[in-house]
This record gives sequence, structure tokens and C-alpha cells, in this order.
Amino acid sequence: MLIVVYNNVGSAGKVEGFVEVTLGLAPEALVVISRAYGAGAQTGIPAVSKRIFKSGGKLLVTSTLKDAIELTRPDYVYVFEPADRGSTEEFNPEDVVKALNDGKSVMLVFGGEAPGNSLVDQELAHKVVWVGSKDNIGAQASLAIALYEIKRRLSKAVE
Repeated sequence: MLIVVYNNVGSAGKVEGFVEVTLGLAPEALVVISRAYGAGAQTGIPAVSKRIFKSGGKLLVTSTLKDAIELTRPDYVYVFEPADRGSTEEFNPEDVVKALNDGKSVMLVFGGEAPGNSLVDQELAHKVVWVGSKDNIGAQASLAIALYEIKRRLSKAVE
């Protein structure tokens, strides 16, 4: 199972955009919103809850990333950060595809607001990675690149 997490987000627009990218590229994924606050919590979560429900998707809302991990119990956790915020290597979508094909669950965690995922949250990961660029390209761009690369490889495996 693929689990896609938006962690520490306070903008309704960011929550909605994140969910649209996820539903477009990985509609089967469990979407998790953790540590939402402000407009992200008040208007963003109700809006995406409705959108996900209508699409037949799955949504989990938690107060912390640790809660999300405890509830979903993924086999692997990848936290996405730019190099200057703690990432140690480039994301390898082949590893995720192999794990998914082996029946494992994989959690991909993206930070919603600057400066990104906290060091405490990064310590919960198996790997802290960057995708697309070592620089900060934003959560939605990182999400789109990561999911596209996973989807492309999963499609090839089926052919």
C-alpha cells in the first residue's frame, strides 16, 4: 500500500492542491494529513474529505506524523526534504516499486510549510531524500515528481 502524507500544513489551498496531485497520479493511495492547523484544518480538510470520498479514495487525518506512522504501520518511511534541510540522498523510485510489488507498505512524507518537516519528524524516517532537485522545489512539485516516477515504473512492470 502506498501512503502519501502532507505534514505540518496551514493552507487550505496547499491541502487541496496536494490532494489533487495525489488523486491524479496515485488514486489508490491512502492520503494522510498530519498536523494541520489554521485554514488548512478549518476549510482544507473538509474540502478534501469531500473530494476524496466522492472519488472512492481513502483519507486519514492525524495530529502528528508519529500518530500516522503508528496507525498505518508502514514498512518504509521516506521523508522528502531539500539537501540543506537534511536529505542525504536522491529518492529512488525503484526501491518503492519493489517494496510495493513485494506487498510492503510505503509512506511518503512531504512538509507543508517552511521550513518543512521537523528534525523530530525526520528521525522517524527510514530515509530522508530529495527528488527532482537538491534545492527546495516545494512539496507539490516533489510529490508530483515522486508519484509520476513511481506510476511510470509500476505501469512498465504491468506491461
